[in-house]
Amino acid sequence: MDHPRALSPISDKIALALVAERLVYDRGADIYLDIRPLLDENWTGIPVVTAALAEALIATLGEKLRFFAGGDEIAQAPVWDALSRSTGAFLQHDYEHHRAEARIGPIRPGPGPSIGIFPSAKLNRGLFDYECSIIHDVSTLVTPQYHTTENIAYHMEALMADVSTNAITACVSAATAADLTAYLGIAPEKLVVAHNGIAWRAQDIAIATAELEGELIEPYFLILGTREPRKNLGLVVELLNVFPELLSTHRFVITGKEGWLQDNLVLPPSVREALKTEKIFVTGFISDAEKCKLLMAAQATIYPSFFEGFGLPLVESLSLGTPCIASCTSSLPEIGGPFCTYFDPYSVLDLHRAITTFKRTAKKRDAAQRQAAQESVAKYSWTAMALAILQALEAKLPN
Repeated sequence: MDHPRALSPISDKIALALVAERLVYDRGADIYLDIRPLLDENWTGIPVVTAALAEALIATLGEKLRFFAGGDEIAQAPVWDALSRSTGAFLQHDYEHHRAEARIGPIRPGPGPSIGIFPSAKLNRGLFDYECSIIHDVSTLVTPQYHTTENIAYHMEALMADVSTNAITACVSAATAADLTAYLGIAPEKLVVAHNGIAWRAQDIAIATAELEGELIEPYFLILGTREPRKNLGLVVELLNVFPELLSTHRFVITGKEGWLQDNLVLPPSVREALKTEKIFVTGFISDAEKCKLLMAAQATIYPSFFEGFGLPLVESLSLGTPCIASCTSSLPEIGGPFCTYFDPYSVLDLHRAITTFKRTAKKRDAAQRQAAQESVAKYSWTAMALAILQALEAKLPN
């Protein structure tokens, strides 16, 4: 299994430019990116990864990067427009109504090698000479109790078909790659680790900084992510029912849109009352700018997930210098390293211990520690992800 080398951001950009030049100009390759995830109106999860990967590749390849969805090539202008708006609403409309300015026609690569990058599962296989799909997690395999039977069957069948037709399969963490090898017997040489990245818009940070300056904010813990059973929001509910005194010192703010299988939580009376008084506050879907501000103002984030393939909310938190209290499972210790306070996601007592430990030591966390946490996740960039994928694909081309 190939692992990405730790380079500086500038070195990553130079290396990506060099590998792209070799592929496009020396080898005559056509490089395509599947933009189906961008057809969602509100981008979270995989659409966010797709958009960021597209921007990293565009910064290097420019108009040489081609887009597709299903079996159709997609024009560049509507994709670039969607990226500038951070929404797929208009792109989706143009695509679904078969507007000529969106759909060019069937994919027709040139005479050189064709490369197809799929940010998620493939809709079509065998479209390109060399294909790479990104595996974000194998939760349907490792934690099937949080999925429907139909969902498990669908994802497992698609996963095996994708991997078998890939020249290389990208995994967003070493933990995910290890799971594919341990559970499915996929040879390590068929896998490459390509970590997700983090990149805040400068204007979002500037606006959040200006708005928060001098503002008195009631201390709160922030829980980020799609609300679905695997994210383990029930543990937070249980925590606040068993230890309601936590709400006397901190609010608990919960963000994220409803997932494909929303938690059917039975809320105790004390928690329902806290929701009424907004000691527990549920925001629903929030924009990147709103997320940035919430993260910067939070005392800490809590990430109670049972299983993750990467853990983007953890990286988002640390990248802004906000401490994270996270589950000690799957990829999270790999990604968070020594900069998180970890707990057992199956134990409300251990979560309480982690929060208590954090509160006791919070005043001892100085600027240097926060800066060290930020520097620890600086290596997770979308340029580095694109570089790992293109390098692995280049290695599969014949000499």
